[in-house]
Amino acid sequence: MPDAALPSRSPAAVRLARRLRELREREYSRLTQEELGRALGGRTDEGVSPATISMWENPASDRLPPPHRLTAYARLFCTPRSFDDGSPRLIPEHELTEQERERLGELRRELLELREYAGHGTAEAAETAPVSRARPLWSFPDGAPITIVCGGLPAAAQPPQADPADLNYVRMARFADLDALVDIYGAVKANNPESLVILTTAREMTRVDALNHLVLIGNTELNLAGRWFARHLELPVKVDDTGVHRDGETYTYTVDDGELIEDVGVFVRGPHPSAPHRTLTMCDGITTRGVRGAAQCFLNPTVRERNAAWVARRWPPDTTYCVVMRVPVLNGEPLPQVLEDPATRLYEWPASPAG
Repeated sequence: MPDAALPSRSPAAVRLARRLRELREREYSRLTQEELGRALGGRTDEGVSPATISMWENPASDRLPPPHRLTAYARLFCTPRSFDDGSPRLIPEHELTEQERERLGELRRELLELREYAGHGTAEAAETAPVSRARPLWSFPDGAPITIVCGGLPAAAQPPQADPADLNYVRMARFADLDALVDIYGAVKANNPESLVILTTAREMTRVDALNHLVLIGNTELNLAGRWFARHLELPVKVDDTGVHRDGETYTYTVDDGELIEDVGVFVRGPHPSAPHRTLTMCDGITTRGVRGAAQCFLNPTVRERNAAWVARRWPPDTTYCVVMRVPVLNGEPLPQVLEDPATRLYEWPASPAG
């Protein structure tokens, strides 16, 4: 397969170039470009020229490695045994240990996903990139309606404008987690401009609404739909105003000198349990900052691609998964986090994700 030329260098292409150089220079043994090129060729291939390796590693270059070369990178760098005798070589996949095969899968997915993001907008990418991996998490290409469900504020907490009899009635004044709702609605509408997007509370949701793509926002104590689906999916966590609970363990927020400085967020994604070919997404947290922080992990442009790639490496596409995360709060605003950082994650389920 020929290398792909890009009209402009995307951030993912730059990251891919730097990652390839990092593997060559720092992973197990510092290789020259010539040594790496010979190793990538295996036993039956003439290999890759140093000039080609140089183009792939150059952040300013317009060339991308073909997928089969990235697979060879993954096989070479999945184990230090590739460098045991001083002459780098590709170890046959059937000779790899279970741990090495797991590492091979992780590294191959990482490199191929970077390439997919790097190739957005090119004809070659449109033909070869797996669509399910290349699309943003908030894209629902089947064109089906999308229902966004928010918790409703208790009557005592609702402002006067939430009363339909008020002259300044505002329908959404009774919605909880408005910040997260605005963030998510913007992303959903931007990625699905032709789809019908329905905003409702759990108490007002109809049966028809419930069978669309579903996005549930807010503390499950306020969002009755979230509570129902959490039980139906047998999620191992429960969220209330005191914390996120699982197996006798509780994660809670942190207040310093009267100010909230860290909350806990919960993100859940998987197939809709009652509607084939639809999805269910839940953004939950102890307070509104935790809810919004969980959503921002897949909304904020500085982290969303990286987090989506981490999820894709961690679980197969049709898996229902749950991530409980720390959400630092700065001056009242939740900060989006990088999920591949173990310090960010408090708990993840399933506990033994795919390699």
